[in-house]
Amino acid sequence: MGVGGPGEPPPAPGALKDSALRNAFGEGAELFPPADGSPQAVALEYALGRLGMLGRTGKGKFDAAAQEGLASFQAAHGLPATGKLNRPTLDAMDQALAEIPREVSAVRSGDPMKYLSDFDARGLTKVAVHDRSRPVDWNHPEIQDAYGKFVGEYWDVLKANHVETDCKTMSLLFMDQFRAKVKKDLGVEMPMPRSEQGSVKPLEWRAATAGKPIGYFQRFETLPQVRPGYDQAQAIQKLDPDASMIPGVDLMTPEIDANMVGRAAKTVVPWDPARDNMGDQTKPEVPVDQLRPGDLIFLDHTGDGRWDHAVNVVKAEKDAQGHVRKLVLAVGSFDDMKDANGATAPRGGFEINNYAEEVTVDLDAAGKILRSGTTYSSEPAYLVKPRYDAHNTIMELKPGGRIKVGRWGD
Repeated sequence: MGVGGPGEPPPAPGALKDSALRNAFGEGAELFPPADGSPQAVALEYALGRLGMLGRTGKGKFDAAAQEGLASFQAAHGLPATGKLNRPTLDAMDQALAEIPREVSAVRSGDPMKYLSDFDARGLTKVAVHDRSRPVDWNHPEIQDAYGKFVGEYWDVLKANHVETDCKTMSLLFMDQFRAKVKKDLGVEMPMPRSEQGSVKPLEWRAATAGKPIGYFQRFETLPQVRPGYDQAQAIQKLDPDASMIPGVDLMTPEIDANMVGRAAKTVVPWDPARDNMGDQTKPEVPVDQLRPGDLIFLDHTGDGRWDHAVNVVKAEKDAQGHVRKLVLAVGSFDDMKDANGATAPRGGFEINNYAEEVTVDLDAAGKILRSGTTYSSEPAYLVKPRYDAHNTIMELKPGGRIKVGRWGD
């Protein structure tokens, strides 16, 4: 994080520069061993996590895993690899943390949405349509192929800039940014997608950052109770006035829910009760061999007839026989910080925390799941445990739920 937080005086000469370390240890504080749950234990985990040396979610403990991480840091910086904290180690950690950029490129640009929409500068492939005998719209096969390629490339841009959204907003972001790219590359105003069940209205994008949260949720150190799993994040915020739950850019657009998006996308593969896996977590409930980049997976977890979650297919790698053996999925979502069971709707942006994750699923030739897990999260694993894998992206969660594959069209 940065040197000193908002309203915090700059560190004195010779003092620790990192806010969390300085607030935990100060000058002359006991360095070792930190007690479980102490500010020192939290600050050390936080530092090791940011330095890529922790390897687990924070627990507020300086246990064997944390000591191993500290020893690895010491060895990498020419210090005796004892796994024990001393002042030279603390100073080296402080210096290493000061060299980590506080802001992603999109934030440093001063205009995140403009930065994310500069497709040439981001290295994205130009859209080309050779068959002009038919309208350049969502039904054009070359447009469909270009969209799949765009999703794969643009997802890398979003990850590099820690862009966070909820699920339906992520789906809309891919779609709307592709429309902007088509207009730039081809001079064609692509229509907003629609199906026989609904349509998507023009979107207005707003970008929140830690420095300009525009009223959006980012800190919760003063909440008397937080959602389970965020205890360490709250402890970190009490130590670090720079810490924010907006690590990069939080994008939002006016109220559209996941059901509206599910209805506006054309159904490619409808729900088939025969694909119900009856609780077998090795069996996807979508025909994986039919999936292609740019597809949308919509989930109705309760069977109430409304789509309540959307997942974007980023990659679908096939073997020589045409079987999909690896899926990469992009997921956006949010946690209500005051209510872990979702019984009450959050009010505005103040009570929710958006995040984005990437799920990678490996499959065998028969389409069974070999392994799955989160391979990227906008909130690092040392802060909060990942939430997504195959069981909540390519299968419904409860008996009676539904899942379908859609795609943008008109």
